[in-house]
Amino acid sequence: MGDFVQSHVLRTGGVLVLSCLLAACTTSREAFKANPKSIDKPTLCRTFLQSQDPPFQQDILKELNRRGVQAYDCPQMVQNQDQAAAALVAVALVGTAVAVCANNNCGGGGYPPYRRYPGNCYSYYDRAADGSLCGNRSAMSRPGGW
Repeated sequence: MGDFVQSHVLRTGGVLVLSCLLAACTTSREAFKANPKSIDKPTLCRTFLQSQDPPFQQDILKELNRRGVQAYDCPQMVQNQDQAAAALVAVALVGTAVAVCANNNCGGGGYPPYRRYPGNCYSYYDRAADGSLCGNRSAMSRPGGW
C-alpha cells in the first residue's frame, strides 16, 4: 500500500473513530434513571443538547443544576470534550504515521546509499578491509561514485 493511500486510510479511520467516540458520549433515559450520578457532566450536557425529548431534557437539566452546571455552560463543555477527543485521535494518528515511516524509511535522512553500498569504502572516513583509512579510494571521492 502506498504512503498516500496509507495516510488516507489512517486519516479516514481517525475521523470514524472520533465520530464513534463522540456518538457514544450521550446517555439513554434508562441509564440516566438508573444512576444519574454515574454520568459525567460533559455527557449529560451532550445528551441535554442532542435530546429531542423535553421531559428528559428537564431531568438532565435538574441534575446539571444540582452539580452546579448551567444550561449555557453545556456548549462549551461539549466543545472541550470534542477537542480533547480530536487531540487524542490526532496523537494516535501521528504515532501511527511515525511507526509506518520508521518501518518504511519514508522520512529520508541518514545515509541510505551508505547502507546499500556493497563494499567497505563508501565515505572518506570508512576503513578498508585491511584496516586502513579509505580516503580518496572511497566511493564518494570518485567522480562517478560507485
